[in-house]
Amino acid sequence: MAFFIDTNIFVAALRGRAPQVQEKIMRLPPEEIRVPHVVLAELRLGAAKSARPEHHNRLVTAILQPFAVVWPDDKALEHYVDIRVALESLGKPISEPDLWIAAITRAASGTLVTNNTSEFERVPNLKLTDWLTA
Repeated sequence: MAFFIDTNIFVAALRGRAPQVQEKIMRLPPEEIRVPHVVLAELRLGAAKSARPEHHNRLVTAILQPFAVVWPDDKALEHYVDIRVALESLGKPISEPDLWIAAITRAASGTLVTNNTSEFERVPNLKLTDWLTA
């Protein structure tokens, strides 16, 4: 099984607020954890905008080091289009970054680990879990 980790989960772990997340990450084989490209971008942006960018960038590099970063492929692009059309037709779109995270996760038949379930639960057939509340 592949777990795709959302930005808010990594941020909670980096800030030391979620020892249960660090424990789960350490228990799983690294190949079961994936990082959508958007999550990498959001973490790097957060580090760059912080009061100590070099320090935070090192922390981001360290926490992500063992995991594969996943970029959109043709299958993810198809899921992106399907999800966007479905949600827009209902008048319930989600943000562009979250749309890519959902598409990449769903295309791989993975489970999205997020604390933002209210946004992602609108995406049909997307498996979700929240390691901050579980």
